[in-house]
Amino acid sequence: MSRWTVNRLVRLAARSASGQFLLRVARDLGNLQLVDRGMTLAAHVFTSILPLLIVAGAIRSRLDPGSGPILAEHMGLDAATADILEKSLPGGVQELRATGVIGAVLLIIAATSFARALERSLHTIWGTPTISIKFAWRWLAAVVCVIVGLGFILATRIFVRGDGPVSVVAFFAEVILWTAVWWLTSWIVINRLVGLRQLLPGALLAGIGFALAGLVARVVLPPLLADSATRFGVLGMAFTYIGWLLVLAFILLVGAAVGRVIYLTYMRRAPR
Repeated sequence: MSRWTVNRLVRLAARSASGQFLLRVARDLGNLQLVDRGMTLAAHVFTSILPLLIVAGAIRSRLDPGSGPILAEHMGLDAATADILEKSLPGGVQELRATGVIGAVLLIIAATSFARALERSLHTIWGTPTISIKFAWRWLAAVVCVIVGLGFILATRIFVRGDGPVSVVAFFAEVILWTAVWWLTSWIVINRLVGLRQLLPGALLAGIGFALAGLVARVVLPPLLADSATRFGVLGMAFTYIGWLLVLAFILLVGAAVGRVIYLTYMRRAPR
């Protein structure tokens, strides 16, 4: 498509409110470099969550030897895939003692890498200045917020089960919880440079997207993970899960960018 044609389409779209909204979204997503930042965010999620899973799996198996691999029952994995996941996790807390202080420091650094990547993305979206290192505590606070939110979401999936109206209640509960998670996490990460009111539209879009993605994941993800585990073992499961995390990262970033445009448009602050 020639430059003249593109410019003409842009001018036509700019004549309507909906066209201006779409142009602003396209501009912000282009400035965000969605693919690169999405891949970076997904990789940091994987490297942040995996060490925590190892620790949680070791502690849980020590406290309750009869329990299955952590999160396997919540992901709908079959017995063979769950067995592969179980063998990939440590069997007791003695593995944790061997790491010592250095292992604990590395665990904290890995856990906060996601928060730092999210901070850079939000700074790009909102155009806020870089924050001093003296506010580094917010990275750990953001990780704690995400982990606590995930705990509530998993508890909701356990206690709110069934078909019909119950499933609808569970879905809206997940929307509310995911919205609260990304609302507070974004506010903490960006060090309150952007107000809660401004962050709410993006958090709501991300919450709806994550809840819908959860419905899709319960159907699509277990067979994909089982097939990957059968073919390539734990490494295959890792690649499949990273691909799914990339989808979630896109949902989060697009929700934040579109939410900003919605807020600016509603407040009549959006530039032409």
